Amino acid sequence: MNFRLIITIVGFVSPLALADTQDLLRFENGDQLHGAFHGFGEHGTLLWKRDKPEDEPIKFNPSDIRQVVLKSGKPSQSLASLAYVGACNGDRIPGMVRDIDDKRVLVQTDFAGLLEYPRDQVEIIAPNPMGGRVLYYGPFDKEEWTQKNCKHTGGIPMQKKEEEVEKDFPLWKFSGSAWYWNDEKIGTALTRDTGMSDRSVLQFDLAWKNRLSIAIGFHADFTIPKNAKPYQEENPRPNNIQDQPYIFGSSYVLHVYSNYVVLYRSGFNEEGIPVMERIQSKNSMLRLSNSGSAKFEIRCNRISGDIFLFVDGQSICEWNEKNVPPSENGNASDGYMGKGAGYGFMVQLEESPLRVSDVIVAEWNGMPDAARSLNSDDSDIVLLNNGTDRFSGKIHGMKDGKVNLTGRFGNFSFPMTEIAEIRFAKSQLKFTDPSEPATFKVRFYPLGSISGKIISGDSKNIRLLNTASGEMNVSLESAGILEFKSTQSYLDDWNVEF
Repeated sequence: MNFRLIITIVGFVSPLALADTQDLLRFENGDQLHGAFHGFGEHGTLLWKRDKPEDEPIKFNPSDIRQVVLKSGKPSQSLASLAYVGACNGDRIPGMVRDIDDKRVLVQTDFAGLLEYPRDQVEIIAPNPMGGRVLYYGPFDKEEWTQKNCKHTGGIPMQKKEEEVEKDFPLWKFSGSAWYWNDEKIGTALTRDTGMSDRSVLQFDLAWKNRLSIAIGFHADFTIPKNAKPYQEENPRPNNIQDQPYIFGSSYVLHVYSNYVVLYRSGFNEEGIPVMERIQSKNSMLRLSNSGSAKFEIRCNRISGDIFLFVDGQSICEWNEKNVPPSENGNASDGYMGKGAGYGFMVQLEESPLRVSDVIVAEWNGMPDAARSLNSDDSDIVLLNNGTDRFSGKIHGMKDGKVNLTGRFGNFSFPMTEIAEIRFAKSQLKFTDPSEPATFKVRFYPLGSISGKIISGDSKNIRLLNTASGEMNVSLESAGILEFKSTQSYLDDWNVEF
């Protein structure tokens, strides 16, 4: 049973009353409950309030809870920096490194002050991981997204209840902090019209069952020219790629399958005929299972024409669209085709359930590669912000804001402000046992997470026992999600209704 709180605002509503409706409790069986998180009680029970602040909190067993979404996933204060430290236990700790030596790494954080990590527990240091601001992180609010199809290019009318709309069109379902596609039919795209700058990183997690077949539009303007040939509504073909310009407009559309990827230029020619033109690539192979999950990252530069695709941190394909002339079929491509700032997702095969989550759009500094694709067993690796200069050797420490490295060709000193990522030699690290059960995790906005065993906590702070850094007080001011079921199995991470 799903609980939903409906509030009619008459006159003045106190901030406390509004705060009580901003949190979302998601149970393991798929049920949901709106209200306010109030911390933890005896024996680790979670305390929750629904309607009135003066009411006694309801107690829930944490074993029945999947996650708590705080303030609709939008904290009042976001983290000041994108810099983070990646620990061997899977944590991504937002913060700036203050000191490094042979035994420890000191990290200054907004949420827990100064934290100390053993050197052999730190896998990554990323002072400038993306090179720019995070422009979007979610999904946390379904109203920020639009569902479109070829008939309703401006958005499917949603004045009726979803159950009524679904009689005419298949729909994406929003739950907690993810979008789900579980309809047997296809033809509906999930889109956002804004967010991508000239140089952007579009990152997202996909999980799929049965088969993977999805179209991802980016730098899309969702515009249809006035002389466009009308969509043939009387003979709909929802899986016809030639119809996708009616949804994404002038854009690039990446088709991702389990075994390969294809990039298309999407748009209309001078006669108003929709055109999907395939772009050749030296390598387009993927090796993904028929059911699974992966993190995708598209880096695109409208100015230089560069487009890169990474999957789970590994470089897959690259294209360059600078000064592309008009093609023989009349596609009006006089350069970079993606004219807009939008992006979207569209499943292409029937009976192919899919989940989209952890969508991040950020400014991109133009780095074509990443140190994570250059992991080494025996050497530390430093990648500079320019994306091309990288050095390997042994990092001895950090002094006056500079990292000292001894390499094959001499000694080097790099200011932290000029470093994109540092990867430590794998042979020097102590990874956690993957068979150990997952622990409670706090996810921050816009990036980062930290895990541990709950000791105590209230609505503002939680005391955790972290496997790498010990006990710490974690402020929830920048937290977006409290995750109770962190699992590596994509099946366990899906709601039962999907």
